[in-house]
Amino acid sequence: MSKKIMATSFILMLVGLMVISCGKNVQLKEKEKQSPLNPNGDSELAIVMRTMMESGKQMKNEIENKLPPSAYPEEIKTITTAKPTDGMIEDRNVFNGFANFHMATLDSIYYKDVDQKVQFNHMVKSCVDCHENYCHGPIPAIKKLYISAR
Repeated sequence: MSKKIMATSFILMLVGLMVISCGKNVQLKEKEKQSPLNPNGDSELAIVMRTMMESGKQMKNEIENKLPPSAYPEEIKTITTAKPTDGMIEDRNVFNGFANFHMATLDSIYYKDVDQKVQFNHMVKSCVDCHENYCHGPIPAIKKLYISAR
């Protein structure tokens, strides 16, 4: 009987160690995912912009493959209220004009009977236009989103 108890205890201990180590891997992956790209931390707006870029890449792939574009993440709608990196936006009204125009071009991709490639490229252009006034750094990456007219 004591051999059964020892064997059962040993198996339970192994299972427990596996559960604990898996939990640590998940926590490490979450920590890696959440680590800021900027040494001073990430603003709410920077995080929204990264979400926009990832959504844009997915949408480009879908449109190029003649698939209906997926709904964009709701978080993108917070572009006019998300807190920017300190000193990046001096006049929020001007920025919000760009942001509202972007949202209109983004929404237009989903209209019936539109050329989705053309509308998508208008949306990308709205991003470039804004970034020509605020934070030039991402412009080369944004321009890679354009869909060629083939």
